[in-house]
Amino acid sequence: MGFQLTVTGGADLTAVRRQLRAAGDRRLSQQMARALQRAAKPLQPAVKASALAVLPSGYGPLMSRSVRVRAAAREQRGAASVHLTVTARGAVEKRDVNRINAGVLRHPVFGRTRRLRRHAQHRATSQANPWVAQRVRRGFVDRPADRLGPDVAREMQTVVDWVADTITKG
Repeated sequence: MGFQLTVTGGADLTAVRRQLRAAGDRRLSQQMARALQRAAKPLQPAVKASALAVLPSGYGPLMSRSVRVRAAAREQRGAASVHLTVTARGAVEKRDVNRINAGVLRHPVFGRTRRLRRHAQHRATSQANPWVAQRVRRGFVDRPADRLGPDVAREMQTVVDWVADTITKG
């Protein structure tokens, strides 16, 4: 699971999605989805740059290469919104973007071993690369999202207005 940011479109997006469903125009619906994703595109390089600036030098480049931002329009309880999901892949599993954004980076310490407790010594005497939780500057996703959020919301509103105009023109 990744970090989620919500841009609420309110009644406009709800009405447009309802009209698209009533018209049954899949092509226009797909165009709107692609346009909303394009509107969210500036966030990806901003989050990548923030990861390079905030995270430690051994981890920042890895994180910035694996960051992905995805936009999805959703409608729940009569309110429509666009959810921006930030994810990052690790070598084996997904990186915990929420925790890193909160200021805690969990990673192995390479080249180090730690002694196991006595009850585990029948298998081995030490464990390679123990994991540590390192404090990092919080908000590597929040800061770019806060800075670019109004521009992204404005661009998404432009997309919704364009689709609404296209529907009314026929």
